[in-house]
Amino acid sequence: MIYPNENNNQAFYAGSEKDILLEVDLNGKIRFDILLYTIYNQLGIIYKIVNADLEYINGNNFGNIQLQLRVNDASLDHLDSYLKKYKLVNSKIDIIQKKEAS
Repeated sequence: MIYPNENNNQAFYAGSEKDILLEVDLNGKIRFDILLYTIYNQLGIIYKIVNADLEYINGNNFGNIQLQLRVNDASLDHLDSYLKKYKLVNSKIDIIQKKEAS
């Protein structure tokens, strides 16, 4: 039988990841596809596009997008710093998952 390592705090918590809904207002400073590429490939965050209302004007992206993200505390900090770097206005809402009765 394998027991969890008692010196490791992560062993007692089943998954520190949570789902959040992230809404980002694009201001023309970064392209939509570059944003998604960075979120998935560089930050390692899995996402689903919930809603996207975008306009392309002279190669710049404007509008807002809503993404469902699976994040932990470290990846959320990296994402926050990345969004602040490009001055993208954002808001985050934790998603509460309901389990259906069987």
